[in-house]
Amino acid sequence: MGRIVPFILCIVFLSGCFGNLSPLPPVHPLVTVRGKVVDAVTGAGVEGAQVTLRDFPERFDLTASDGSFLLPRVPAGRQVFVVYSTGYAPKSEAVDIPSGPSSFSLTIELAPLLGKLVGYVWDEEGNPVSGATVTVDGTYTTTTDGSGSFALSNLPVGKAVLVVEKEGFVPYSEEVEIAYLSITVVQVTLARPSPAKSIIE
Repeated sequence: MGRIVPFILCIVFLSGCFGNLSPLPPVHPLVTVRGKVVDAVTGAGVEGAQVTLRDFPERFDLTASDGSFLLPRVPAGRQVFVVYSTGYAPKSEAVDIPSGPSSFSLTIELAPLLGKLVGYVWDEEGNPVSGATVTVDGTYTTTTDGSGSFALSNLPVGKAVLVVEKEGFVPYSEEVEIAYLSITVVQVTLARPSPAKSIIE
């Protein structure tokens, strides 16, 4: 009997200790996040952007051609999405993921990194060519002035195709590199078409 009493007292003591412990934090529900990464200027989807959860880097996805992505098993609560894409400023966006629904949708906007292209167009004799049409990637266009110069601003950063055309000259094209917040300078020489050779029979 003398051994039973201390054992009971020990149980009561331990019960009191464990009774004072803080409850374990609840497990965060897991949510499927469906989203889209878009250009902040045009609103178009950004293809190939990498979307990663900052605190769970093993959860990431690359956006499809329409900018969409899918991240399964994202813990509910405040999560930070980190997005990288060529030609855009990296972005970290904090989002509160609700624990109620099993899926959640969001849209993340990326600011494009913009550069400037300036150039000069001459003929083969070194004379400036005015009125030449200058096009970058088939979207951005301008014409040369009286001094043969041109300028195009707010161009997306990265490689682009420059095309210069003027009636009476052979069209010119080259690949250029547009740098972030920088001015890319090009010099173009337009050639006249070779005269047709007569065929003597």
